[in-house]
Amino acid sequence: MTYSISEGISQKGLTIWLKDAKQNYGVFEDGRVNYTNADIAPVVMCTVIYNDSILLAKRGYGLADAEGYWSTIDGFIDEIKSITEQVMQEVKEELGLNINRSQVKIGESYTLKNPQERRTYIVFPCLVSLKKEPDIVLNEEHTEFAWIRRNDLRLYHTLDDLPLAIDSALKLK
Repeated sequence: MTYSISEGISQKGLTIWLKDAKQNYGVFEDGRVNYTNADIAPVVMCTVIYNDSILLAKRGYGLADAEGYWSTIDGFIDEIKSITEQVMQEVKEELGLNINRSQVKIGESYTLKNPQERRTYIVFPCLVSLKKEPDIVLNEEHTEFAWIRRNDLRLYHTLDDLPLAIDSALKLK
């Protein structure tokens, strides 16, 4: 294990953190926090499941981190909104799926420092449970996707902290 884990923040604490981040890092024209040069950023890591399978998506190139690696559906938390709303937005943007609040569960956050990535992340692991087999429409952030069993995760080229995020989400079942 080359990464380190420390305490995260609460969802309520995240709101305060985001207000400070806007001051510290600046914002894009649309008001989202600009993490381009940030040394730390909060993210949702969404483990999407259908039956006993987990969805992995291969990250494209020209992204902030983890280019070419298989991952869950992830996104910066760059607006003041609930984590659940953030998850619903990421799933819609990256997979073309509309989900509802009842399909989302949020785990305890943790702070992750991985030397494979250029910044530290405040990770909110999330579980998205699908009731029917979805028609996935990937956006430009991903090049392909695969439905896998948890035990097969080791067969994919992932960052070494991905199993922690997936296992944290799967505990929410």
